[in-house]
Amino acid sequence: MKKIISIFILVVFMSSCQKTDLELINPNSPTPDASLTVEDGILAFSKGLYVKGLGANFVIAWSLHSFMGDELYSPYGNWGWRWAEQVTAITLPNGTVLKNPIGPEQKPQLQSTNSRTAGDLNVFKYEWESMNLLNASCNLLLASIDKPETKFTGDAAAKKATLRAWAYWWKGYAYSHIGSMYVSGIVNNNSDGTTNGDYITRDAIIAEATSNFDKCIVQLNAITAANIDAYNSTIDAVIPDFAARSARITPDMWKRQINSYKARNLMANKKVASMTATDWAAVTTLANAGMLATDNNFRIGMDPNGTNDLSGAFYHPFALLGLGAQFTFVSERLIQEFDADDARLAANFYLLTSPNLRNDRGFNFGTRYGAVPIESGGKFATSDNRGFMEIGATYEETRLDIAEANIRTGSVEAGLTIIDQIRAYQGANVATTAGRGLTQADAIVILKRERRVALFQRGTAFYDARRWGVTQPAASGGGRAAANVLIQGSTLGTTGSQIRSCFIDYNFMDYFDIPLNELDFNPPAPGSAPVKQ
Repeated sequence: MKKIISIFILVVFMSSCQKTDLELINPNSPTPDASLTVEDGILAFSKGLYVKGLGANFVIAWSLHSFMGDELYSPYGNWGWRWAEQVTAITLPNGTVLKNPIGPEQKPQLQSTNSRTAGDLNVFKYEWESMNLLNASCNLLLASIDKPETKFTGDAAAKKATLRAWAYWWKGYAYSHIGSMYVSGIVNNNSDGTTNGDYITRDAIIAEATSNFDKCIVQLNAITAANIDAYNSTIDAVIPDFAARSARITPDMWKRQINSYKARNLMANKKVASMTATDWAAVTTLANAGMLATDNNFRIGMDPNGTNDLSGAFYHPFALLGLGAQFTFVSERLIQEFDADDARLAANFYLLTSPNLRNDRGFNFGTRYGAVPIESGGKFATSDNRGFMEIGATYEETRLDIAEANIRTGSVEAGLTIIDQIRAYQGANVATTAGRGLTQADAIVILKRERRVALFQRGTAFYDARRWGVTQPAASGGGRAAANVLIQGSTLGTTGSQIRSCFIDYNFMDYFDIPLNELDFNPPAPGSAPVKQ
């Protein structure tokens, strides 16, 4: 059975909505076939990849990663959020065990809402839908570029190479997200809107991501000083203003971004306990060829009026954390990672006049802290449609990858030196860690804390918690000890809420099941990989 993917919806949406930065050439009479044979139409369609890839579903899924990585939380049931982050149990210092208030553990709870009838409560559908639609849109773009009737002005070869790189990059990005979050996936290169039922393992999907990243590099290698102007005009045309078009990504920056992303994919999808010296050497090689401090990145922001972008002044992680929306909140477990004198803490977080506390919905739902708005000098929250969020790998992540590889393979001082460099780069203004004779175990603790602080809202929190074993059941060695938890006074027998140092048994799924929104119409073909954990 074949499922039809709504490519046409992408084109019609781009041409009929009020988001002028994403319009096709004739907004009153959309004609996809004609539009995708002329340069302006192809450029507009290419810009429209942001619609399917980085819209509301992407932000919902991105936020889920932050929740399950325990850097943020949301006590609300919209999109199934609070059920996805319900921990199994929290043990108080006196041994009292506080169980999940809703009853079921995360896995059976999320599997119970994996249905089309569950609607927006089906957590499994968001990342799957956004990334598969992004991939399908890229397939149509690739097919359109090389149609005999497609016309380009000027240096057509360089423009086509740039657009192919754009499509292969997003295909690699989409497969990276699918392979890093689902038990299996589908490779689909069809441009006619159809897919297939050949589900393959998540490792094979990551291999497909690598293949597409490599194809992107091949196209970027065709860009030279002689045709860089054609590249520049094309890449400027396909990146919307709200995605920081002015921060142009050069071909070399792009290739380094891919190397950094390959390092992420390797680390994110293998438990630390299973990493070999060969694996860490591969991480180091990729990261050493990865992003530099001066490199620009792929990112999304917001238009000043909140309408000419994908957020609607709401669907952006910084807006969700802002005082205007107040849909997400800073985890106490994030705050405790900072050294008390870390300048990043004071610059970006502040004590609330009264705590946010929803222990009735989950004992992990409570915080004393808010995020300083970007309009007041912070970096991660806004009520005024400001700020840009990095959506690819970053320089800090790249360097911390090398630091972790060094520390875990015995080069403790080299790893700590990198951590000190990243802290200085971000303006932490704290004492250095290198040269103090710290043990490997001490260095690993510092490394984990620094990744959570330096990479806040960078899409790595859950990947890290999973690979470190934190989210696996306590009975299997998982969980987190000495975790700060804000507990209501009625539970503690005190007059007010207080912080307690607790043990948290997260017990989260490593990888999501394939959503039934897909399987109901596209069941697995014989011989397919498992579609359920």
